[in-house]
Amino acid sequence: MNAEHAEARDQVQPFVHPGERLIAVCSVQPAPGVPTPPAHLVTLAEPPAVVRKVEGMLPGPLRRLARSRVLDPQRSRPAAVADAVDRAPDVLDDAAARMLHGPGMEGGWQSTAGDYVIRRAGTRGWSGDVLAVTDRRWFAVRDASPLWRAAKEPRLYWEAPRTAVTALRAHPKGVLQKGRMDLWFADGSWVALCADVPAHAQPFTEAAARYA
Repeated sequence: MNAEHAEARDQVQPFVHPGERLIAVCSVQPAPGVPTPPAHLVTLAEPPAVVRKVEGMLPGPLRRLARSRVLDPQRSRPAAVADAVDRAPDVLDDAAARMLHGPGMEGGWQSTAGDYVIRRAGTRGWSGDVLAVTDRRWFAVRDASPLWRAAKEPRLYWEAPRTAVTALRAHPKGVLQKGRMDLWFADGSWVALCADVPAHAQPFTEAAARYA
């Protein structure tokens, strides 16, 4: 087990339930072509405790600005316009990626794949996705720690029972992305992911399949 893989296991271990068996983990990221969900569907996750603590140490005006709902695009029209401008490059990148690499997701925003993408979008500012499979469920975590803090703070952002996932297919035909894996769900939807280390994709899918 290399250092990166060991670190990924350490990040997900706190989220393994008592009596649950961790089968495999893989550091991943959304594949090119995965669409960006509409802003009105995304609820940004609460900041980590350390960020809230730092906010509490700010002078009153700055603290109010940091926490102000005026900055929330769901509650403020100016913020919504700014958010739309900020997201415009993502929309263009999504379209270009789909043209070059094909679609990265199948199913609407109400599908299981859509739910995965929406929940991940709510972790804006976090880093380092790790996808895990146990004998009971699938789940994904990301590091929510701020850049100025060395210690990681993994937080769970998505989970589903084993029965919700029907297949994980590595290196699907027709695409050239290294380390690509398509995660298929029981409702017929799927989302494309890429292993951070392409060589990890095949062992991860094989491990998941052995315990399906």
